[in-house]
Amino acid sequence: MRLCMCLWVLAFCILASDLGALADVSSLISKDLFEQILKHRNDAACQAKGFYTYEAFVNAANSFGAFATTGDTNTRKREIAAFLAQTSHETTGGWATAPDGPYAWGYCFKQEQGNPPDYCVANQQWPSFCILASDLGALADVSSLISKDLFEQILKHRNDAACEGKGFYTYEAFVNAANSFGAFATTGDTNTRKREIAAFLAQTSHETTDWPCPPGKQYYGRGPIQLTHNYNYGQAGRGIRADLINNPDLVATDTVISFKTAIWFWMTPQANKPSSHNVITGRWTPSDADRSANRIPGYGVITNIINGGLECGHGNDNRVASRIGFYRRYCDIFGVSYGNNLDCYNQRPFA
Repeated sequence: MRLCMCLWVLAFCILASDLGALADVSSLISKDLFEQILKHRNDAACQAKGFYTYEAFVNAANSFGAFATTGDTNTRKREIAAFLAQTSHETTGGWATAPDGPYAWGYCFKQEQGNPPDYCVANQQWPSFCILASDLGALADVSSLISKDLFEQILKHRNDAACEGKGFYTYEAFVNAANSFGAFATTGDTNTRKREIAAFLAQTSHETTDWPCPPGKQYYGRGPIQLTHNYNYGQAGRGIRADLINNPDLVATDTVISFKTAIWFWMTPQANKPSSHNVITGRWTPSDADRSANRIPGYGVITNIINGGLECGHGNDNRVASRIGFYRRYCDIFGVSYGNNLDCYNQRPFA
């Protein structure tokens, strides 16, 4: 159930405060439907009994302006189905002969079982800027304001041999991430938009952040996405405005925060990966490199984003099949189609 997240889980998190007009996810998924989907999460056998509530899910979801608000009604329902399916796999308590089938037992756990390590990685530098909002709105292309040549001029020495981040921060990744946030560099006249980019790059050029682990704190898998590692707790906490470095247990004790960390991960594009949100809503266009790796739009790419290094690219995998099983069940309950390319059996993992 532990989610294995790569060390470069986040390259660019855009600081954006304009949430726009938030929609209420409860118009798409009622409490009765939520209970039907996560039918056995409160059974006595489930470690998370009583933890994951409908009200907390709605509260958290409504904090992210683009979550389940992008596209037509079926697309929005499909996003909820996909999100709950992937996170149900991460927290499943089901088994082959379980009552109502193995895919009725999502959200049975809220933290990694057994004796997990502390997942503290020392001396890793990560960008300190992070998502404070997730409004995608009507997407604009930031490349119309900052060309690659201008980007190179501004961040002139970032790829020098002396720089630890050499080769990491690319123009393409910046544009990909920026274009995922509809309010970033799209508000006001042209000079105002350019000034925002300048201010953003200035602040983040100054900042790099280490995420030191306070004594006794552990960063094992917690919550719907089974968040792991200090740097992920640090970035997620910055994104949802909660101090998860000093209080990692909040992900397993505060239900709203728990859901928020999972939706934060869902909405966040990574250095060389799209966001799960952009994939399921049809806003991701694969590059030539993606196509050559068989990474084409569909639910399977989301599995690749989340845990492709372990599950994708080596033929049939029971974990991938489990993710698909949850997804099909939830789409059926919502009455929406699955879309194409559900598995990642023949996809190469993201590098």
